Amino acid sequence: MHPTARTWAEAPLPGDLPPGARATHLRALLAREGRFEHHLMVVARVGVAQLEAVCASEPLFFAHANVSDEWVLPLRTGDPLLDHAPLRVFLSDPETHRDVGRINHRVGDAVLHPHGWLHWPGRLRPPFSPPAFPPGQRRALPSVAFCASRPTPPAPDRPVPITRGREEDAKAYVDPPPPLGLASLDALDARVGDATLTWREPPFAPPRGGYVLRPDGALVYLPPGVSLDLDAPALLLASDTEAAAPPPATWDRVPEAPFPPYELADPGGLPVSVGGLRAEAVDEDTVRLGLAESSAQVPRHWLARMLFRIALHTLVVDGAKRPLPTTGFGYVETYGGF
Repeated sequence: MHPTARTWAEAPLPGDLPPGARATHLRALLAREGRFEHHLMVVARVGVAQLEAVCASEPLFFAHANVSDEWVLPLRTGDPLLDHAPLRVFLSDPETHRDVGRINHRVGDAVLHPHGWLHWPGRLRPPFSPPAFPPGQRRALPSVAFCASRPTPPAPDRPVPITRGREEDAKAYVDPPPPLGLASLDALDARVGDATLTWREPPFAPPRGGYVLRPDGALVYLPPGVSLDLDAPALLLASDTEAAAPPPATWDRVPEAPFPPYELADPGGLPVSVGGLRAEAVDEDTVRLGLAESSAQVPRHWLARMLFRIALHTLVVDGAKRPLPTTGFGYVETYGGF
């Protein structure tokens, strides 16, 4: 088991599956030894839409402009410290970088990272100090994201709900406001491409197949023509026009490492220059980056994590290395404006 998942509760699977159905548990996938921090691991696909499982023990270290709407659902773990942690995401204008809104949320919510805007979950205030964990106390919170695998602008009339009573948690700073979506799971009605992720009563029988996601993270694949009866409502990922793809390889194996972990590689040093990008130490906490006539001073801790994440999502897909480096990530920006 991964050390940051040791406080999670057991991950039970539904029993008595119909023929052709398969089940896994997202907590079990994310608790495997060797999985990566902040790695958006694809676990289900329907057309261009997909579910990505991810876990993190630190706040996200950049603002991100996604290629589609992205609904994020933090998952319950059974660890009270994680399950009751307050969460916050900031939205900003990609042209001016001015904040346009913020959403306070928690485990059990679905929060929208809207297409066309920068989102930054857990953004810190200066001096952007990384969290300090006592030995053996680092813990990771798992989440699942519903988004697209390629650029997919949303329909102008797509639903953007805010659960009644939570209006103060979704605050706009500008008028007109950006799309602010915050829904309890039992009120979720989300669309990406031709697929929907909606709260449904059993039985589940999507004509073109689909995936049933229980609130605790159990995930069931249903091929076309198969019906599943559970003892409680759940989320259904399905489409009226696109068939659900069978489970990807990530259900069966941990994505392979595209490069050696830091502890197993030869240590680098500063200054360094790569492809015209120059980096030199300012002090033990800060590095100066230069490209042509531009420069920025960036916290070393968060810069290292952003560069790792870019490399990870450039080189790994569906549990295997890409044959050639290609971007699948969109725009990102960390502290200091880099």
